[in-house]
Amino acid sequence: MLIVIAGAGEVGHNLARILSEHHSVFVIEKDDEKVEDLRNLNVEVIHGNAANIELLKSANVKKADVFLAVTGNDEVNLLSGIYAKRLGAKKVIVRVGNPEYVERPIVRDHPLGFDLVICPQLVLANEIANTIMIPGAVEFISLSGKSDMVEIAVRDSPIIGKRISELKIPRDVIILAILRDNEVLIPRGDTVIKKDDIVVVFGDAKEIARLKDIFGRPIVKNITIFGGGTVGSYVARILEFGNFDIKLIDSNISRCERLSEMLKKTKVVFGDATDLDFLIEEEVGKSDAVVATTESDEKNLLICLLSKSIGAKKAIAKVERGDYVRLFERVGVDITLSPRRVTFLEVMKYLGLVDIREMADIRQELTVVEVVVKNKEIAEKKISELRIPSNSIIGGIIRDDECIIPRGDTRILLNDRLLIFTNWDEIEEIEDIFEGD
Repeated sequence: MLIVIAGAGEVGHNLARILSEHHSVFVIEKDDEKVEDLRNLNVEVIHGNAANIELLKSANVKKADVFLAVTGNDEVNLLSGIYAKRLGAKKVIVRVGNPEYVERPIVRDHPLGFDLVICPQLVLANEIANTIMIPGAVEFISLSGKSDMVEIAVRDSPIIGKRISELKIPRDVIILAILRDNEVLIPRGDTVIKKDDIVVVFGDAKEIARLKDIFGRPIVKNITIFGGGTVGSYVARILEFGNFDIKLIDSNISRCERLSEMLKKTKVVFGDATDLDFLIEEEVGKSDAVVATTESDEKNLLICLLSKSIGAKKAIAKVERGDYVRLFERVGVDITLSPRRVTFLEVMKYLGLVDIREMADIRQELTVVEVVVKNKEIAEKKISELRIPSNSIIGGIIRDDECIIPRGDTRILLNDRLLIFTNWDEIEEIEDIFEGD
């Protein structure tokens, strides 16, 4: 497969690194330093502007199976995507940061001819909002267009002491794993939920929202959002559909005025989020959750730490630099989300070329594998008839753009895409079973 990538920032570089292991990859980049970083990869480097049609021709875009526009400039991405489509690229994926170009976080079959348009800021805002709305949620990952995975910390929950079989889990939702004392358990019907377990749940996106009725009503009521840019304002818009007391703080007076008119149930406040006296005056310490979405990673970290120091219960931060994620979590930020990681995952999932270690890690022990069923010997068999490793579970079947939560009597069909939750030791065996020779 021939893949052309426009942009060698964090997203483009990671895509090039993973995809070049099994495919021919061209990368277009104009920044000298980023071009030099590409020299260590098995890729063809084109030095220049990706919006230059002659440059695109030299990158062999007309024969490309996939063209990925992931530079830091929306207009360059859009223009290069249009050119790539007209030159003959089979699939064109474009990243945009400005929500004025898209009405939803992810748009398939865009009117301009793109196969997929991703607005990582909106995808990120959606994940933040979902993390807040599900009680105990510590991580939320969208694994396909209509299915989600969420990790839920069981603390003060009515399910403590109950068996899995006793829980009234919606039909299109499944409990995949339980993380307990640094171990990963594959749950059975008689598995008992204990306090401080982290329950990993997968299912239909709409049904996932009903988990609050099982795990307990949200303990989050008061929410303070810092930063009224794309992410912060979109989080507020989503949360306004729930029963929350929302406050949004921004240091730009004109932006505050615009947001006051746009948001109906959110109190918009002008002020400096790093001023401790201001935070105390605004009673940020009484927040059940604070969400830091400013344009500065360092400022977001400071906001979270200051807020927690005066009593805020949970801190969520937007982080641009991927290498900051673990650092933020180590020093006290509860949840850290990166729009660049979101973009990377969405692109890989759409292409069906997900590296098994990159799609989703569950505490670095359990991973999500997407496998296409090519083995004719298992086609038409029921799930209950398959001999899969003991620490693996089929969480979902993607068929005809629908996500099916399988039961024991569900039959596997050729070309089904299976979302399998397994540990790394069993990955090769899983692939051998479903892909065959």
